Amino acid sequence: MKSTRIASLALLGLLFSTGACKKEFSDINVDPNNPLTADINQVLPSGQAFVSFIVGGQYNVIGEILSQQMGIPSGGNQYRTWDQYNIPSSTFDGRQFQGLYAGSQQDFQYVINQGTALQEWRMVGIAKILKAHSFQVLTDLYGDIPFSEALQGPAILTPKYDKQQDVYAGIQALLDDGIKDIRKQSGRFPGAADLNYGATDEAGMSKWVRLANTLKLRSYIHISTKDPTTAAAGIRALYAATSSTDRFMQAGESYQYANFAATNNDNPFYQTNFRLQNNLAVSSTLGNLMTTLNDPRRPVFFLDADLRVPAGQTTSPIDYLFVEPGQTTPYPNNYTFPGTTNAVNRLSYPGTWFIGSAFSNAGALGSTYAGISATDAAARARPTLLLTYEESLFLRSEAAVQGWATGENAQTLYESGITASLTRYGVATNATTYIGSTGVNFAAATTNADKLKLISTQKYISFFATNGAEAWTENRRTANPTLKSPLTNVLGANVFVRRLPYVDSELLRNPNVAATGIAPGNLTTSVWWDIH
Repeated sequence: MKSTRIASLALLGLLFSTGACKKEFSDINVDPNNPLTADINQVLPSGQAFVSFIVGGQYNVIGEILSQQMGIPSGGNQYRTWDQYNIPSSTFDGRQFQGLYAGSQQDFQYVINQGTALQEWRMVGIAKILKAHSFQVLTDLYGDIPFSEALQGPAILTPKYDKQQDVYAGIQALLDDGIKDIRKQSGRFPGAADLNYGATDEAGMSKWVRLANTLKLRSYIHISTKDPTTAAAGIRALYAATSSTDRFMQAGESYQYANFAATNNDNPFYQTNFRLQNNLAVSSTLGNLMTTLNDPRRPVFFLDADLRVPAGQTTSPIDYLFVEPGQTTPYPNNYTFPGTTNAVNRLSYPGTWFIGSAFSNAGALGSTYAGISATDAAARARPTLLLTYEESLFLRSEAAVQGWATGENAQTLYESGITASLTRYGVATNATTYIGSTGVNFAAATTNADKLKLISTQKYISFFATNGAEAWTENRRTANPTLKSPLTNVLGANVFVRRLPYVDSELLRNPNVAATGIAPGNLTTSVWWDIH
């Protein structure tokens, strides 16, 4: 149960830390019935659960808003300030920034420390890979972060902030070390303690090696616009050092976390929408893009804005209506009921694939509408997607376009990525037509810039409602699609958020934040790899 995992994580957090800066506890009476150490196969899943909850939850939501995949409907006030670029330093402090450092990262470090002493190299390797992924998420959101001196417990209470380029180099080293540890083929297989792949044998451990290689590729691609020399050399070396059959994740190996249709164990994005219904609607930036492309995922991604069957008819036309970034009252009356002059405001919420019936429309509960299931079991049990197979194909396609991926065919990888995404959402029967259509057809692209734009567009679309943090990273990296200045923008017209602000706990406790040169509350200074 996730609640049990998080409880054990909270215990470890109290024992070891309260944030990136650690607090020492001394003179503790030791109760033999409540040991202060835990078997690493109990701690590993605790860290995995917390990553799912944070990256698939609030970091997903803020990324969806800042990448303009989602916006705020009329009456939806929970995230309105984010949509208007008012994001104070208290926003992601306790449960997100500290949650990753004092929670999942501390769990993974515990597994590394204890596992190394016990020569449990399989689980040590997994923990290093997971630690690298979480650091990648953190540095992409915040830029310079505690890395080399982080997670040291009482030995270093105020860790220094490493430059983002150094963090990225450290991520690559962590992934390399994780692969080496797994290849020692020593120690227990994690089995049920591994909530991502459930590795029970060497075939299962090979999935972790392929994930590590795919994370390495993602990290090199992230820095490629800023430092193409390092990216090119790293990707070429990655291809040279691995076999084509065991290089990157394969179909069915997406890095994900299994959720269940049970309270506190369900998909974190579903939880957000269930508890705070009607607070997110589809943004016009994404909606208009997918409409222009006649994208077959629209019926899955977007809810019909009306859901009513007009009097005298047996069917209702589907109306996809999108919210403008930074929209505030009064919302425009954008919908007129068929056969009437009664104009109202209607907007498309995320589709039932993501939120089930956790919405109301025109004052009626979602479950009361025809075609909307009264049970949300499927939406609740959707896995948290952290790095999908389709993303890996798009990453490889981009590397191939750049000439860095030996033996790869960029077009084949791109089209396979689209097909994998359409398959995930049950609309793959439209794949051939869609892949050959205007705005999608790779063969029609005549320059590398055009090909890269096609790849980034499809990658951006594939992240909808599942990995907003990565969608925002990709948008900042590629400047595609072009974002709209929010109608209400506290930063000023055509000024965009380029980073999340350093959190209050760090500003108050760690004087090393000042060395970054980033003022408290700064949202507009680009992180190192962001050249736009």
